[in-house]
Amino acid sequence: MKKRYNSIDFLRGFTIINMIIYHLIFDLENIYGFSFPYNFFYYQQYICMSFIFISGLSLNFSRLDFKKIFVLGLSSLAITLGSYFFMRAYAIYFGIIHFFFFVNIIFYIFKNPLKKLNPYFAFFLFLALFLFFRTIYRGSLAFGLINLPAYLYEYNLFFLGLPAKTFTSGDYFPLIPWIFLFLSGFYFFSFVKVQKKEASHNIINIMGRHSLLIYLLHQEVLLLILKILLR
Repeated sequence: MKKRYNSIDFLRGFTIINMIIYHLIFDLENIYGFSFPYNFFYYQQYICMSFIFISGLSLNFSRLDFKKIFVLGLSSLAITLGSYFFMRAYAIYFGIIHFFFFVNIIFYIFKNPLKKLNPYFAFFLFLALFLFFRTIYRGSLAFGLINLPAYLYEYNLFFLGLPAKTFTSGDYFPLIPWIFLFLSGFYFFSFVKVQKKEASHNIINIMGRHSLLIYLLHQEVLLLILKILLR
C-alpha cells in the first residue's frame, strides 16, 4: 500500500470541500439571482490562501516534473477557453491554476538556491513579503500605506500583479504577491513533524489526493445539478 502524508491530504481535501461550497454560493448568487446576507470575501480568501500555502508545503515531498507542469499548463489553457466560451462575463485569464503552472516553473528553475536558504528565516521573510505586497493589484503596498504610481499599471502586466484598469478575470491570482505565500508554505515544512503512513481511505483524504481533477470538474457538475434542480 502506497504511503502518504495523510494530514496534508486531509487539509487539502478539507479545502477542496470548502471551495465547492463557496462556488455553489457563487453560482446561486451570480447565475440564479439568490441573495445571501453575508459577505463571503474572507471565506474565499481563506480557501485560496490555504490552497496556495499547502501546495508550497507539498513540494517538500512531491515530485516536481515536467509532466505535472504540462498538466497544469494544459489545465490552465482549458480553463481560459472554457470560461471564455461558456461564461464570458467571468472568463478566467490568470486564475489559481495559471498561477500554479508558472510558480512551479519558477520553483523548478530556482529550486537549488531556494533550498540553500535557512528555512526558518525564509519562512518569515516570504510571509512578510506576502503581507507587504498583498494589495499590489489594487495600486498599493503595505495594506495601502504606500501608493504605487499609476504608470506601472499602464502596460497591463497582470501576471505580475500590475493589471490595467480594463483587465478583468473571473479568478485572479498573479505571481505577486501569491508566490511569496507559496514559498512560505514550502519553508513551513521545517516547523511541522509529519510522517508517511498507509494511505487513508477517508473520503476527505481521497478528495485531497485528487484535488486538481476535482477543481477542473466541480463547476461543471455544480452547474448541471443546479440546472436540474432550479430549472
